[in-house]
Amino acid sequence: MRIAIEALGIHDYGGGRTATLNLLRNLLAIDQDNQYLAILSAPEPQLVARNLQQLIAPTTNRFLMRAWAQLVLPIRLRHYDLIHFAKNLTVFGMPIPTVVTIYDMTTLIYPDLLPKIDIWYWRWIQKYALRRADQVIAISATTKQDVQTYLGIDPGKIRLIYPSIQPRFQPANEEQVAQTRTRYGLSEKFILHVGRIDRKNNLGLLIEAFAELIQSVMPEYNGVLVIAGGEYAKSPDKSLTKIIKRRKLSERIIFTGRVPDSDLPALYSGAQLAVITSLHEGFGLVAIEAMACGTPLIANCTGALPEVTGEAALLLNEPDPQKLAAAMAQVLNDDKLRAQLIEAGFAQARAYQNQADAHQTLQLYRDVICGT
Repeated sequence: MRIAIEALGIHDYGGGRTATLNLLRNLLAIDQDNQYLAILSAPEPQLVARNLQQLIAPTTNRFLMRAWAQLVLPIRLRHYDLIHFAKNLTVFGMPIPTVVTIYDMTTLIYPDLLPKIDIWYWRWIQKYALRRADQVIAISATTKQDVQTYLGIDPGKIRLIYPSIQPRFQPANEEQVAQTRTRYGLSEKFILHVGRIDRKNNLGLLIEAFAELIQSVMPEYNGVLVIAGGEYAKSPDKSLTKIIKRRKLSERIIFTGRVPDSDLPALYSGAQLAVITSLHEGFGLVAIEAMACGTPLIANCTGALPEVTGEAALLLNEPDPQKLAAAMAQVLNDDKLRAQLIEAGFAQARAYQNQADAHQTLQLYRDVICGT
């Protein structure tokens, strides 16, 4: 088979990049027989195999990139057996079978968070494209249901395939943790959030809760809050600076910016706990990464997070700063609870520490090409 995987846009850090790269690595590890073409917005040196070629778009501007794809791919790929649009967006007029991966429906669930053109695209263009696709991959049961609810896609055309995490996500040793703390100027005690700085991640809630923790609930706590991630240009959260100033937290919060994948295991391992406060998640890879590194996790009970974390995280049913502060204090102070969360987290993470996503995706390719 000759398979094209369109992964334009994964040069931007985020869950889509991580999940797509993990899938590509796993496909190349298990399949040396078929030929792959990865269509990318920037070269990916880590994707090297004798049966893989990279086709790089001439621009990283998202509008020009989509225009280039629409003009070039239907002609360039006419002799391929299948194209997999691995990051939500598609191209019209493809003369070959198509598969589309959908990560989440946040754009339509929370339309106030993103530009109007994105909302319009998902409501009309994406709906039309998915109905014409041969198969749709949803990365969680929650996303599968959301695709049916918001776009009216036939459930029989949606395949549930959970993403995987890389083997590097495991507890780091003390030296690695110490080096990472030094690199980012962190104290020995810190609470961690990994993810982009955008309105969907609801970081105002986390910052308010941290203020409650150190000012009222647990004033003896002398650690810091670490927020690891770059700002999301399409939906930046401009409220955070005001909250930090109002709560007098400028000395207690560290923004690291984007963190290389190689640093993340030690960052997770060094944290006393990780917190996810997002309004919605189609899966939540950072939850599984944290668990795999032995980090206790607190998360909002939203989107796919209950599905993905099972009984291995402390889930909050209400996004309330005081309740989140109380939960953080509980995890920091209760050694038995910490041990339970760590043990359960390791067990939960093992379900995603394999190449099942690649095996299931490869089987889906065969099914689509053979018409079964």
